[in-house]
Amino acid sequence: MNRTSIRIFLLLLAAAVMAGCTFRAAPDTGSANTNTATQTNTAETPSGTPLSGASESSASAASALVTELYKLHDADKGPFREKKRAVVDKYFAKPLADLIWKDKDTPEGEIGAIDFDPLYDGQDFSIKNFSVGQASVTGTKAVVIASFENFGEKNKVTFDLTETGGNWKIADIKYTNGFTLLGIIRENMKAENQPVTSPSGEFEGRYRVGDTTCTVEFKNKGYAVKWAKGSGVEYFSFMEGTTFASSTVESEANKFVFDDENYHTGTFFRADGKTFPVSRAK
Repeated sequence: MNRTSIRIFLLLLAAAVMAGCTFRAAPDTGSANTNTATQTNTAETPSGTPLSGASESSASAASALVTELYKLHDADKGPFREKKRAVVDKYFAKPLADLIWKDKDTPEGEIGAIDFDPLYDGQDFSIKNFSVGQASVTGTKAVVIASFENFGEKNKVTFDLTETGGNWKIADIKYTNGFTLLGIIRENMKAENQPVTSPSGEFEGRYRVGDTTCTVEFKNKGYAVKWAKGSGVEYFSFMEGTTFASSTVESEANKFVFDDENYHTGTFFRADGKTFPVSRAK
């Protein structure tokens, strides 16, 4: 082979080698660009998690306050058990705290406005399946619901909270029958300040019955009894002597049986067989 032929052969071989290298490099470059684009898109995808946990923390704090209140209450401590103003103020906003504290000044031997358990909405208990839900927070207001069963009956108590000085405080407690703790205390204190208008010898006015109270008003040819804790009214009729009953069927009747014709003291016979002392309240 002469020199010219050898030179041509070498040029062709070099050209082939360069073409092959260029062909192989293109996929590598394209692959690298694809990976870079994928990484960039992943980094720019917005997250569904809130950037701040402030709302969750605030809701947890509101629920924790209600949970702590129940724990102390069950241990016979807390604002309804201890006569310490600081304990009342720790859990309740000022308007409600003032009323609770004032109710604690009821003279010994007399029944205050809170004549029931305000956390379990009753007077007799067999609590099961108790739970405090997560708070629903809107600005400086929060709602916390405590759920439980009492003697097998489902019940719930709703706590309205307000943020005061960076801390949650209970502004009111609501019950399933439409009553609220603020309303109950105010209504009972209003009744306490009113003089007894019913003359002796009339089954009307306000009475203490066991650990609660009721008001009696003659209405619709019967005596409408409204209990301090409860919804609606219960009607009683005069039976004989000094007895007033809610039904003519003995086994279904609740009865007031008084010791005298002035209806000052007596006994309340509940249909389930339980009895409670009765006395006229001022």
